[in-house]
Amino acid sequence: MEALKQLRNAPLEEKANQIQALYESVIHDDSGIMYSLLKIDGERIRPFEPQDFVHSESESFAAWRYPLNGQWELLNNENSITTSGIYLASQVYRYKATKDEAALVQAAKAFRSLRLIYELGERAGKPGWMGKPYGFRLSEQTSGDQYLDAAWGLFLYHGIAREAERRQIETMLIAFADYWRQIDYRIIYFTSSRNYKEDRLAFNSVVLMLNLLAFHYSGDPLHLREARSLMDRARWHEENNQDAWKNRVLNNQPIPNREETIRTFNKMLEGQLSDGEYLCWESTIHGKFVAIAAEIIALLQADWMDGKLEPTLVKWWSVWSLGIGDDLLPYYYFIYNAHTGEWRPAPVTNRLSEAERPLGKPFFSYTSQVRWMEPLSRFMAVSLIAALHAPSIAEEAKQLALTIMDKVDDIRIRWMYDPDGKQLIPQLSHMDNVLSSEMPATYLATFWRGRCEGLW
Repeated sequence: MEALKQLRNAPLEEKANQIQALYESVIHDDSGIMYSLLKIDGERIRPFEPQDFVHSESESFAAWRYPLNGQWELLNNENSITTSGIYLASQVYRYKATKDEAALVQAAKAFRSLRLIYELGERAGKPGWMGKPYGFRLSEQTSGDQYLDAAWGLFLYHGIAREAERRQIETMLIAFADYWRQIDYRIIYFTSSRNYKEDRLAFNSVVLMLNLLAFHYSGDPLHLREARSLMDRARWHEENNQDAWKNRVLNNQPIPNREETIRTFNKMLEGQLSDGEYLCWESTIHGKFVAIAAEIIALLQADWMDGKLEPTLVKWWSVWSLGIGDDLLPYYYFIYNAHTGEWRPAPVTNRLSEAERPLGKPFFSYTSQVRWMEPLSRFMAVSLIAALHAPSIAEEAKQLALTIMDKVDDIRIRWMYDPDGKQLIPQLSHMDNVLSSEMPATYLATFWRGRCEGLW
């Protein structure tokens, strides 16, 4: 697409303006809820449609309480909450940097998207439930990252919003914490369960942050006690995912809340791993969750993070290069050696049967060397926060943020990239040529916050 190709070698601010104009034209549905992943179709960027999946392989939605009409509804709205939250944050920073009233207009649209999704849960008698709005309807699917980005955007917007919007934001953030506490931090995630109360790493930081935000606006000591209990369990200020996984391999220490998922994913490489090796997938990108949550926690309860913020950021930023070669095109699957600290791309493997696939997803039926861009977008965000709060790596982190922004182009603004046309099987061809649900808004948030902070 010519508009995306223009991103190549463009100066950073010009690139931000190009992304802004493009995003405004494609990301908003008539319903008011924002899309997430969008199809790059020649010279058009558009929502997915049924005909895009005629020859594709889809997961089954038959057992869902609110079944989807098809895979197009999943992709169109898989990350609508996260996209809305990041975009809201980006427009707050844009407004602070430029005082451009157009940024307020876009911020209001992003806030409305989050508000509409919130109201789906509210009407179902579940205030605080932010379900992924597949088909722009209520669903029973969500994840901690959706709440992280929603809360991040809402918290920032509260500082510039109108009085009525501020009251709505406070109600939403309090309800987020109350809902998670009421369900004891347990959710069903596709075909598996998640218990964020047991988690001690990234998702602990997310639900801890939600409780502190609730306390900030409610003053209710219940929220503070809940946050304190979660902080007492936390280990994200002492270790990252990679540390936990290495300890699991080297010391036979199970990871609470992850064992079943790890076991099912490892089936894809059964018999192909050497001693100390394990399969990594989405294993480094939780650093963004921790960085944003830790920064907000430090702002709301400074004494809790006394001496912890910088080492937390250093630890989670330090793994940015795992799975990413010199070409800055991250591998979705890579193999890490706990003994040596080295990594290698995973091979293309035979497919697992439908019954064996993790989370029931066709994409998780085999490993490949397909690339995906979410690590770049998330480490942009982590790098900026580290540049502001971690003096020992500040300059290096700033340079990484600048390097990634400079490299964002028509390839790196996508979700997935098949470098030789052999990594995505024909049944999954719909995953190619897709606009990332995170990169455009994260670029905008990173660039404009950096401008606000005087970093560039």
